[in-house]
Amino acid sequence: MVGQRNLGYTVSDLDITAFCNLLVVREALDVCAARLACATATEEDLDRLRGVIAQMVELKESAKDTPSDAARNLDLGLYIHRVILEAARNDALTRLSEQVYQQLRLALWLEVLWVDLEHTDLDEHRAIADAICARDPEAAEAAARAHVQSSLKNMSKLQRIWAHRRTID
Repeated sequence: MVGQRNLGYTVSDLDITAFCNLLVVREALDVCAARLACATATEEDLDRLRGVIAQMVELKESAKDTPSDAARNLDLGLYIHRVILEAARNDALTRLSEQVYQQLRLALWLEVLWVDLEHTDLDEHRAIADAICARDPEAAEAAARAHVQSSLKNMSKLQRIWAHRRTID
């Protein structure tokens, strides 16, 4: 983003490579959080995870593909990762993850609005939550890794969309 006096902010160029680099870091952090949560989550944490999944299911069943539904979907997607981080009980991991997620916010918005047309995030989040609830660190790690790999694939699609958009402007 570039700030211009009296004009606000505009996106001058979308650095997909930077987003992909952040996603690689996010993958390592999410995998670590999922593994730790398998060992450290309380029953209350597991109930919170199940509750977020229930909200995601409800949204998917009632969604009308409005901007507010997309915003709610993104909020729930971010929230479930927050719940997993809290269940992992590692303050350093939480701080680092929050920094990465903050830097990824634009990319995650673009992914939700432009690219993830199959809305696979519910199934991916459910796989992570189910593995944590089963206290299966290998399955939790695999599910967390697959979720971020899906985002990396979406970034490749986004890069093609962005490049095409720049050629028509």
